[in-house]
Amino acid sequence: MAKPCKKIWRTLVGLGFAACGISKVMGIEIQEKRFSQLNWTQSNMKTIGGAQIAGAALLSCKKTSKLGALLLAASALCLLITGLKHNRKQELAIDGLGIFAALSILFSKNCKN
Repeated sequence: MAKPCKKIWRTLVGLGFAACGISKVMGIEIQEKRFSQLNWTQSNMKTIGGAQIAGAALLSCKKTSKLGALLLAASALCLLITGLKHNRKQELAIDGLGIFAALSILFSKNCKN
């Protein structure tokens, strides 16, 4: 992937996860409903949201982008596994996409220029 494309992709993934994380930390109604259906507390929801915000922030710096991608993949994987356990098929695609996006950054090769 060309360098500008990698930066754009990292930015888009970071913004997407940051928006999701902020909605969890702020306790937006749809997030509260989702997490209560998963039998998670508000504290759990805010922890995942904080991890997503932190991961998105780490993506913004080239030196910490791999760590940020790992944190984002882990948070999305937690939600995916919990969704599978609770048979929440409507959310599996978005969590799977989040894992894919984070892993694509984690395993992308560094450009030498």
